[in-house]
Amino acid sequence: MITKALTTLKKRLSPHLELSNSRLETMCLLIMGMVNARTVNLSHLACEFPTDSKVESTYRRLQRFFQHVDLGSDWAAPLLVKMIGSGPTWHLCLDRTNWKIGQRHVNFLVLAIVTRRHRIPLMWSVLGRAGNSDTAQRIALMKRYLSVFEVSTIKFLLADREFIGAQWLDFLHKNNVPFVIRIKANQLVTTQDGKTQNLSTLLRTCRGKRNFDARFGGNNLGEATWFSFAAKRIKGVSF
Repeated sequence: MITKALTTLKKRLSPHLELSNSRLETMCLLIMGMVNARTVNLSHLACEFPTDSKVESTYRRLQRFFQHVDLGSDWAAPLLVKMIGSGPTWHLCLDRTNWKIGQRHVNFLVLAIVTRRHRIPLMWSVLGRAGNSDTAQRIALMKRYLSVFEVSTIKFLLADREFIGAQWLDFLHKNNVPFVIRIKANQLVTTQDGKTQNLSTLLRTCRGKRNFDARFGGNNLGEATWFSFAAKRIKGVSF
């Protein structure tokens, strides 16, 4: 059973990875070991290898693999897209996940592909602290994506209210990245008639959905980018 699984996995991965047969086999065994043992601890994974070699020898084999094999930070992204059978375009989701190991914050900024039932991480960066990402970190992550995939692969980039900011949105606009991002009710915007007000005031008398163009911030915006807004008051929800 293990031999069949190993052969199948090697066959699936070999067209996408420029590795020798020995190193490809080690990588496949690593993947299978992580699935079975539910850990990334090398000493535990060494015990999972179906081999007659001593555990110490297998452990050293795993160490050598990580010492000498460098696939690059984003090598898996194109492979994941092919393996999930995604079409020529897809929705992307930008989000952040933060948890703690003891007193240490583990905070990731993640760009994921949206499937019918799951969100599959394609690329991510470690923020190194608790709290929101900043504009530079978002732009850097998006540039990594655009260095691997064409912008035409993006149906929409989806993100929550945390991911706003004039420079960030201007970057998306200039790079032709279509996006749908939630914004807060107290966000200040300037509409085409020159009025500056927050969204809650703008929608106070609105019934149903309202679509309009506006700029972020006050009236002295110079050449600030115009964006399309879609808003709707939800019954029972106060701003």
